[in-house]
Amino acid sequence: MTQRHTNEAAPHYVGHRKRLKERFRSSGRKALGDHELLELLLAYAIPRRDTKPLAKEMLRRFGTFQAALDAGLSRLEEIHGMGSHASTLVALFRACMNRYLEPAADTRTLISGPGDVTAYLRAEIGGEATERFLILCLNASGRIVHTRTMAEGTVDAAHVYPREVLKEAIGCGASALILVHNHPSGTLTASEQDLRLTRALTDLCTQVGISLHDHLIVTRSGAYSIRLQAPLPTRETG
Repeated sequence: MTQRHTNEAAPHYVGHRKRLKERFRSSGRKALGDHELLELLLAYAIPRRDTKPLAKEMLRRFGTFQAALDAGLSRLEEIHGMGSHASTLVALFRACMNRYLEPAADTRTLISGPGDVTAYLRAEIGGEATERFLILCLNASGRIVHTRTMAEGTVDAAHVYPREVLKEAIGCGASALILVHNHPSGTLTASEQDLRLTRALTDLCTQVGISLHDHLIVTRSGAYSIRLQAPLPTRETG
């Protein structure tokens, strides 16, 4: 029995996985295709199976690498062979990526303009399937002191109450605000409702001495500034 086990060939994917890992270690993410990155990631949750078919099915079903990471636990687990360990690892990877991009509270990130946080915001809510509205509260030095999701809604609406936003801002001693919401449709244009909300909050903030720096619309692919009435430049994050 021992001799037979010794002579058995290793599964075909073992050598391939080793080569992927070595390629990544020597050359980084750009040396691997989207399905190879997912394949290698999934291998840590499913070490005794060939994960290439699963990685390719994720891309086929969701369309893009980003959409596969945005899918969420329940949708990932609809894929045959994607158990809870693998889906949790994918969700954990996305959460770690978002935390990495998030302005760190301990360093009180200095915000010189909305472009300084667009990479984080696009990763955090740009790929969400439903609309979310959040606020970034800044102190007098332009550093983030508080963030809060104020509303979550359907695929095309999140109901926001301006006075609740103002109450949150006053409660954390904010000197300035940046408003942010996503468009699950992927369109980077402001609706009339977006413009009305921006005007209402600008008026309320002015009454109590808080500056409303901007209202940003984000998607997975970009960000739009209502103040500038134009898309913001995208920045590479690594």
